[in-house]
Amino acid sequence: MYKHTRQEAADMLWISTRSIDRYVKAWRLRSKKDWKVVYINLSDLENLISWGTVKQEIIVEKKQATNNEQYFSSSKEVDFPSNNKNLLDEVYDDLRNEIKEKDLIIRELSIRVWRSEEIAKNSVSLIDFKKSQFLLEESKSNLNQSIIDLQAEKETVTTELKYQKTNNLILLISLIVLFAIAGTIFMIKI
Repeated sequence: MYKHTRQEAADMLWISTRSIDRYVKAWRLRSKKDWKVVYINLSDLENLISWGTVKQEIIVEKKQATNNEQYFSSSKEVDFPSNNKNLLDEVYDDLRNEIKEKDLIIRELSIRVWRSEEIAKNSVSLIDFKKSQFLLEESKSNLNQSIIDLQAEKETVTTELKYQKTNNLILLISLIVLFAIAGTIFMIKI
């Protein structure tokens, strides 16, 4: 029966969840995965507990004399005496609490990193900003030049309009004078 999760099995055997994964990989423990949760077979756990000693894996750094400096891990058999169980419980709880605190810090930092990545992704690079500022200044100078050209053209059109108005007025006066002369000539003939 697959009853205990990886963490529960690790707590029962006084080992890490990574060691549980190694036992599963070595076929010393049978496991069943239900979605994201891995359950360990109860009878396999009881067999490991009844054997009395659990192989504890301790990572030891050993430098070799070769050029590439490799590190190897070794494993040791560790037998826990029953009278030190309380001490081990305290150490285990302390380490577990410390890991929980560090996990919270890691979560908070990863959220901050995610937020800063989102801000960086949505922000404009400095080069693009300077390029847009340059284009904006260039368009402003072109706009100012266009305004100056339009004002000069307005002045020329205004003066031409004044000349046209005066020419039209002169033409109208000359027509009136012509009609007046023609009318007087016509009146003289009659």
